[in-house]
Amino acid sequence: MNHPKKHLMKRYIIITILTTGLIAQKYVPRNILIQSKTGVTMDELKIGLGISQYQIVKPLMKRANIYLVKVVDRSLTTEVALKKISENPWVQNAQFDHYITQRQIFPNDPSFNSQWGMHNTGQSGGLEDADIDAPEAWSLSTGGVNAIGDDIVVAIVDGGCMLSHTDLDDNLWVNIDEIPGNNIDDEHDGYVDDVNGWNAFNSNGNVSSDGHGTHVAGIVGAEGNNGSMVAGVNWNVKLMIIEGSTGTTSIVLEAYGYVLDQRVLYNETNGAEGAFVVATNSSFGIDFADCTSGSYPLWDEAYTAMGEAGILSAAATINSNQNIDSIGDVPTGCTSDFLITVTNTTRNDQKASAGYGIESIDLGAPGSSILSTYSNGSTSSLSGTSMATPHVAGAIGFFHAVMTASFSEFHKVNPGEGTLILKNMILDGTDEINALENITVSGGRLNLYNTAIMISEFMASDSLDPNPVTNFNGVGPDGMTIYLNWENPVTLFGGDSIPNFENDLYRDGNLLESLSFIDSSYDDSLVLLGNLYEYTMITRLVENDSLSVPVSILVELEGGECPIADPNMDGLINVMDIIKTMQFILEWDSPTPDEFCAADVDFDNALTVSDLVLLSDIIMGN
Repeated sequence: MNHPKKHLMKRYIIITILTTGLIAQKYVPRNILIQSKTGVTMDELKIGLGISQYQIVKPLMKRANIYLVKVVDRSLTTEVALKKISENPWVQNAQFDHYITQRQIFPNDPSFNSQWGMHNTGQSGGLEDADIDAPEAWSLSTGGVNAIGDDIVVAIVDGGCMLSHTDLDDNLWVNIDEIPGNNIDDEHDGYVDDVNGWNAFNSNGNVSSDGHGTHVAGIVGAEGNNGSMVAGVNWNVKLMIIEGSTGTTSIVLEAYGYVLDQRVLYNETNGAEGAFVVATNSSFGIDFADCTSGSYPLWDEAYTAMGEAGILSAAATINSNQNIDSIGDVPTGCTSDFLITVTNTTRNDQKASAGYGIESIDLGAPGSSILSTYSNGSTSSLSGTSMATPHVAGAIGFFHAVMTASFSEFHKVNPGEGTLILKNMILDGTDEINALENITVSGGRLNLYNTAIMISEFMASDSLDPNPVTNFNGVGPDGMTIYLNWENPVTLFGGDSIPNFENDLYRDGNLLESLSFIDSSYDDSLVLLGNLYEYTMITRLVENDSLSVPVSILVELEGGECPIADPNMDGLINVMDIIKTMQFILEWDSPTPDEFCAADVDFDNALTVSDLVLLSDIIMGN
């Protein structure tokens, strides 16, 4: 099924903030978070902001141009400073540095010693099969490495983790080129002593032990089949530990910045540096905060930046029975397509006391009385959306392990597009349950096995689906025509030679033309100066209409202003321009793009008698 893109129809509402939400929405005095416009350097930003009023403390997400700024001018309040910075021409987005709380409900079932969320047999009064079907999925894989040899990494953005826990230590991600404790950035990634991850609270590599983070990490990737304690969704995945889930938005953004840096390094070096991070787990947030209000723009920017690099972020919603579509939430009310939002289901497939929303919350996952690793070196049982979300984050890592080689290659070459395909499969694979119907996007609870089957068959060797076009790009430099070009596929997903095919070209969602396989370029002249167009190419087999995944690009029709009503380009508007226009209409002469633009006085993208009439009026002074 095709799920509607949540948030596209997001309602903008004014709400009265509940007393319980007031504390959560406070912010750090004199801190402003900004995103500079593309191409603006830090030095330029310092000058543009004014060093007498503002100090750039540090970059938070370097690759997304996000910085922490301190208001040093004591005559400015934080509120006034935000308004002034928001109006600065160097700045794309600006917001307060809000305080954040961890989404945790303390253990209420300490004697629970069974992982019902993985495999529910009806134990402790539960509903049989109200689980994610993990044993069934483990028959396909137990996680760890994808089909083309990449070590799969899930980033645990939380309060820290007990690194010495015997059910986790073998699965920790290790930055092998970093020498611990020497206070040197050995592998030159911009971070010192980041052996297992990063501490965004202290901006160093010293990760603290934490019960909540240890519990979350165990759900994602406690070592399985080792005769000890519990099994994670992935038995062999690598866990990148990022300390930075509470405190302020700036801390969270620095945490995300580290994750993004590692994945981009991996992409840019073909795996020689960085880490193949495919998911983040975020079991924290800001209760009753409306992400669509314009007060939290950098959250969406962060998730989108990571998503375009190939990272799908799983986020926990509020632990309160609230409609997120109405009351708002950060991050689960945010609009990034690269965010998958999670509510909490019980052992009876009921929704626990947790957030919901048919536009905001994607799916449910087991989150009540979940047994996992803990900072006591053993295990503990915790409840909340904090426990539901790592089931999804772990699943994202697991799905990379069952991907076909073709899908893995496609995802690697097209990380953003591949990530969105994966997200849709996760939603399509849910078990639909009554408790989530009409209150979540998917209407269902995570099912590891269902989605794993779909992914294991997608782009398989016996697939009849064609590969998509590659190197699809376009330019509109002259003001009248957008020039598109691409490379046609030569094989099906499985590697077999492609039979007869056509490329269906869409503009802004409408079929523009079906093109022969011999075509590798297209000139679109039915466009207007200054407009932004989305082009989508889908390769289609002629024999059976089997389709490739779509490839989309955005192209702006550029070019300066043409001399309206002066098609002969002499700087004068007179009868000679009428004669020139008539020559074009009668096809006695062919106009250049600039001449066409100048002669098209009525802006209808065609040269007709109407243009002559209007041109005459202009010459007559009308």
